[in-house]
Amino acid sequence: MTKELIKKSFTELYLERKNEPTPAQRFINEVAELTKRSEQTVRMWLSGVQIPDPNVKKVIGMHFNVDPDTLFANA
Repeated sequence: MTKELIKKSFTELYLERKNEPTPAQRFINEVAELTKRSEQTVRMWLSGVQIPDPNVKKVIGMHFNVDPDTLFANA
């Protein structure tokens, strides 16, 4: 029993995947969903423009098994 090959061009393969999220985008989405905050808010945390409140730090820390006090230590 031979599996039938799909007929697609190289460009079609690329276009199917070009809009898939990067690992960084998946991380941002995961944290936004976990904390019930927007992706923009998570990006502001990453850039140091904002710092999450202590409860959110704790949620993130517990999720990633990281000490919440070290998550934003440089901010």
